[in-house]
Amino acid sequence: MASLDELIDVIRTLRGPEGCPWDKEQTLKSLTPHIIEEAYELVDAIESHDSRSIQEELGDVLLHVIMLSHIAEDNNLFQLTDVVKCVQDKMIRRHPHVFGNTK
Repeated sequence: MASLDELIDVIRTLRGPEGCPWDKEQTLKSLTPHIIEEAYELVDAIESHDSRSIQEELGDVLLHVIMLSHIAEDNNLFQLTDVVKCVQDKMIRRHPHVFGNTK
């Protein structure tokens, strides 16, 4: 069974010394048009109600999130775990009616 850790390892290999030249030269800025394109493709898949396409496009978006986070880590900006913590904290903060005492 595939895991998130295995996908992260694939990205590390692609960007590692023996990896893919294209992947190794990517930056946060160079991937910007690609993540936008993947978001549009995901929306198209959702609108088409094609679960197979939705699954594939969600994977492409996830790939970009991990790749961008890896690039940020390489540049000492932040790590994927920081991204996860940030969104987790945001969801808890935005839902005090679920995670707090507010009704």
